[in-house]
Amino acid sequence: MGVGKPRLDAYERILSRLFENLALFHILKRVDGPHVITTETPTSLQGARRRFLSSLSFICDNRKGGDTTTSMALEAQLQGVVIFWIAANLTPKDNVLVFLADILEDLKNEPKATDIDRNVLSDTLARKCIEFAAPRLKKECKLLSRAASYCTEYLQTNVTTLEAAEVKALLHWLDQFSTTESSTLTLCRTAYNARHDPQMATLEALSQELSVAPRETAKTFRAVRHFVGRLAERIRVPINLVHDSAQLGALLNSYRIRRVEAPVPSIVPPADGLRNLNSILKRMLRADDPRLQDMQHQLSLLDGPTMLETAIKSMYEEDHGQTRVHAEIQMLETFHRNNRSFVAHDRYIACSKLACLCCKFYFRHHPGQFQEPASHQKAYLNWRPIELPGSQENEHWEHQRRVLANISRELSRAVEMQIVTQQQPSPWQPDSLTNITADMEAVSLAETQEPFESEDVWSGDSASLTHLNEGDFSEGADSSDESDGGAYL
Repeated sequence: MGVGKPRLDAYERILSRLFENLALFHILKRVDGPHVITTETPTSLQGARRRFLSSLSFICDNRKGGDTTTSMALEAQLQGVVIFWIAANLTPKDNVLVFLADILEDLKNEPKATDIDRNVLSDTLARKCIEFAAPRLKKECKLLSRAASYCTEYLQTNVTTLEAAEVKALLHWLDQFSTTESSTLTLCRTAYNARHDPQMATLEALSQELSVAPRETAKTFRAVRHFVGRLAERIRVPINLVHDSAQLGALLNSYRIRRVEAPVPSIVPPADGLRNLNSILKRMLRADDPRLQDMQHQLSLLDGPTMLETAIKSMYEEDHGQTRVHAEIQMLETFHRNNRSFVAHDRYIACSKLACLCCKFYFRHHPGQFQEPASHQKAYLNWRPIELPGSQENEHWEHQRRVLANISRELSRAVEMQIVTQQQPSPWQPDSLTNITADMEAVSLAETQEPFESEDVWSGDSASLTHLNEGDFSEGADSSDESDGGAYL
């Protein structure tokens, strides 16, 4: 493991250290603890406004694969004009803006005075949202049907700890999802009505009981619960939009919609002689750190079975085509760099998915003091900040340097602790959360949020459900693995 020439360019030096620490974190730790969750409740104007933005972000994220992961924020302008800013991992297409405008016009103009009015409007919005997300929802419906059929067959041919009455009730309950003849809208409504049924708890208990069975068995029981939650959201979110808009009428009096053009992501500096374990570790620690020798030894032991150094290098040799500046980072910098004013001075940026670990740290250490987002605590290798043309000469260099240095430091600390304690990588945990809650007419949404499986586990081309024979889901980017903010490389 040789030593290379010094890295003289400050921008490349910071990027190199960041991506080295990101690679080490990804290999050695993977997850930085349990989900960090914030629940926005509509008991105040701020809570209603935040949930309203999150709901809009959710319905605009209409395709699988991560490219349409959506972020939104509200800009206050003179004369009471409000700008609905929208960003996505890839620049939002025209049809997304047309869809958003249509939804906002319905919320502005349609009557909401009575329960009947609100129910009619909620139903109208649900139809439009389901139609807009039709490609992904049709796949989810098919996977739910196949998973339910698999579970039915398993229960009919295998013994479990369930009482006979419980098995009978569960079989009857699964039957409503086994059909492939129901429309997407009908199945979403069925899922919404079933989301609090006792059979949901039975599925969870069975998935735990069957953890010693073949892996796909427990996974498929979890998949049923997962997809019921996913499809139920397509009914619940429009209800929330109607409820929240009734409190936020002023937002819709005079508004415009603008999109953020996705910026060019930064590029990993080319590999050099300094991208080796000894050099990386020396950069992570202080020059006089007494742990250096022991940690170098521990890393060398890891390098044998894991080929750690080779893995780090290969990760960045493949750095092409899939890198993204995540939508919430785009929105943050759009507001910060252009000195935009938030509505009610609430520096909140909504996103259709939980933030990844690097995005969370970016918000935490940014000088703009934005509201730190909820996070699933995972780090993605394709995460990138915005490219800075001109490096140190760029007007945004100073704040970008501090932010990236602090992200690198956060990752470095986690890696150091992982090496010192000689822990195994953190176990897999889901990216997403269910919103399977005991709602009270959708008025009180102090929700009990439960982890549920990331869509990358259940995506159409995932090997995890190959026993369900879903080969017809392999349709390119539409059915690729999805996660909160980006896909694994």
